[in-house]
Amino acid sequence: MKGRGWVFALLMLGGALATDDALSQPRLPLIGVLTHSTEAANRARLAALREGLRDLGYVEGKTCRIEMRWSENRIERLPALARELLALKPDVVVAAPVRATQALHRESKTVPIVMASGAGAQNFGLIASLARPGGNVTGLTNQGDELTAKHFELLREIAPQAKRVVTLSSGLGTVEGEVRTDSREAAKAFGMELIESLADAPDKLAALAARCERERCEALVVLLDPNVFSFRKEVVALAARLRIPAVYPYVDIAEDGGLLAYAVDSRQLWRRAATYVDKILKGAKPGELPVERPTRFELIVNQKAAKAIGLKVPQSILLRADRVIE
Repeated sequence: MKGRGWVFALLMLGGALATDDALSQPRLPLIGVLTHSTEAANRARLAALREGLRDLGYVEGKTCRIEMRWSENRIERLPALARELLALKPDVVVAAPVRATQALHRESKTVPIVMASGAGAQNFGLIASLARPGGNVTGLTNQGDELTAKHFELLREIAPQAKRVVTLSSGLGTVEGEVRTDSREAAKAFGMELIESLADAPDKLAALAARCERERCEALVVLLDPNVFSFRKEVVALAARLRIPAVYPYVDIAEDGGLLAYAVDSRQLWRRAATYVDKILKGAKPGELPVERPTRFELIVNQKAAKAIGLKVPQSILLRADRVIE
């Protein structure tokens, strides 16, 4: 019994030392991520965020923890997901698009929130200004809401005969009103007849296809809308099936088979978001970190998509393109 007593005492001592050692370990910072999208649709952007964090020394499971939530394109889920994420007491949360940022901001005015991309943050009172956000939100804007006229200009250049143009959005975007107004003004300026359509899920595209055939649509302009981005492959397939030229507000869509895109590369914005996370974890206040505007936009042309609908892309566009996908 005496020997067993010593063994028991040693086990107890070892357990106590292990507990003390565990308590002495520093708490790894917790980075939350909330997106109004699906995991699959945002996989490349989330990978870019992780890469940016790794470059700054944040390795998941070793020097930081990451908790992710996505809405699966159901906007009504965002409030509950925001509360669920904030209940974990994150040190900082990365969010995109602005709808996700808004959901977090409604639940907390203290937890630092970094917008990875989006538009309309100032319109919704999330920031006071780009230069001095002033609250607990900062990050990056994609300025996509300012590019609608450029998309129509590119459409006129790539398909000058197209006059009956259908626009597509979900009706749920934070800048829906602005991009709709801009599209009407651009169509009028370029002498185009606008056919406005809404689709908030891929199963709504069948009705759009029938309408386009009925109203003889000659081209498509997809408006800035993260909801539509989530089912972008179905939109690309629709344009191919209708054999009409299409212009898109996301680089990823041209990479996925869309004809032409003019936009900032959102993956670079997500990568840049890591620098905001780093600054905040080192003590910076989000309200004092200016919201970053993109300085470079990319023009991507997919020649394979052009050939599939019998369209010859003008040399003027090919010479200006940052990338031509063959």
